[in-house]
Amino acid sequence: MPQKLDDAKATEKILLLYTQLLFSGKKYWLAELAKQFNCSKATMMRLMSTIEVSGVAEIETGIENGRRWYQLKNLPSRPHISLSQEEVEKLSLCRDLLGRLLPEGIEQVISSGIEKISGLMPHSSERASATVIRGANIVWGRIKYTETQQAYLELMLKAVSEHTIFEVAYKEEKHLFDRPNPMQYRFVPMRLTNENGSINIEGWRISDDVIPKKKYAITLALHRIITCKSTTEKFLKCPDLPEHKGAFGLVGFRPFEARVRFSEVYSSYISDRVWSEDQKIIELDGGEIELQFKASSHIGLVNWVLGFGAGAELLEPAYLREQILEEVEEMYGFYAPEED
Repeated sequence: MPQKLDDAKATEKILLLYTQLLFSGKKYWLAELAKQFNCSKATMMRLMSTIEVSGVAEIETGIENGRRWYQLKNLPSRPHISLSQEEVEKLSLCRDLLGRLLPEGIEQVISSGIEKISGLMPHSSERASATVIRGANIVWGRIKYTETQQAYLELMLKAVSEHTIFEVAYKEEKHLFDRPNPMQYRFVPMRLTNENGSINIEGWRISDDVIPKKKYAITLALHRIITCKSTTEKFLKCPDLPEHKGAFGLVGFRPFEARVRFSEVYSSYISDRVWSEDQKIIELDGGEIELQFKASSHIGLVNWVLGFGAGAELLEPAYLREQILEEVEEMYGFYAPEED
């Protein structure tokens, strides 16, 4: 969603509002538009009236569940637009780098869409070169999504703007929760995230009350959803999810301070990347470094540190050092030579 327009003049807001309505074709709630354009609902209603009185377009409006909405009526013909070769090339690059992370069917839809929009380029001679594959995303341990999981994803994507409540059966990962039966969630999907090649759906867990209530934010991995059923219920007073605070981990968990020492072997790898927005990197003797940052997943931090072997030492929090020690002692049993 575009940023708030704090200082825009009325004419600028009208132009931006009309452009948004024209090119999206979507239905917008009055309260959301007022928040986006940083004005009152009354001011937004006047802006809508100004657009309609000008004669450039007809605006539909109505009320659903006590909330007013606006939408531009379909025009007899779409505005004439064209895309440059650079714009299509950048879209193609996004396809090449991100497509393999998505279910195969969605990847094909993206490729088909790019081929179609290349027809909007003014020079036909540039179309073929603009859609040439220029990148690749190398993913070890790529998830192979089923057609059913792709259908679940598309179903939830369509329902995000409507805040539809879903009934989801979910299989937790055993290293996190050793539960014999799938978890049952009433869930409102809000947005998608990608973590290490896994598509995650973030949203609110909803209560079973007659009048549904928000319980807490949860993150569901698409490949671990067993069944997903859309209900006829909608959670209309659904608040936005908490913003990602730039902490190492997933949304919905309280961030905590962490310190990790890395050997010289991994110092460049760690220093070249952002692990949390407020991280600090301290240079130590012998080329070693200390990373100070915020994390929000205990098991995620432990597994991450263990992945560096003897090249990393978790300094804080202390209680996770004990957990790592237990893991290392158990691993030692796998490799220790047998006694005669």
